Amino acid sequence: MGRLIVFWFPFSHSFLYRFLHTGVMSDVHVTEHLARIGILLDYSSGRLLFFNAERGLVLFAIRHKFTDAAHPAFALEKAGVLTLRTGMELPEFVKQS
Repeated sequence: MGRLIVFWFPFSHSFLYRFLHTGVMSDVHVTEHLARIGILLDYSSGRLLFFNAERGLVLFAIRHKFTDAAHPAFALEKAGVLTLRTGMELPEFVKQS
């Protein structure tokens, strides 16, 4: 699968999330600051989703047939706080898809 890189850019009235995967860049503009972003890996179905964890809206999704282990890595470009929560209940929108 290679690397998937996510960038976040704040603007005065919106926010830009930039997803870079296999050399393809996808931009997602949102008008509200996202306090929580969910990441869901459905390994057996080959889906990786990034979503607004408060509203359940998908920001970015890719399909990939995983054949090796997936190794998540997180980093902050500037000093700040990153909180990871694992083992959370699946969001309703995922259960219905």
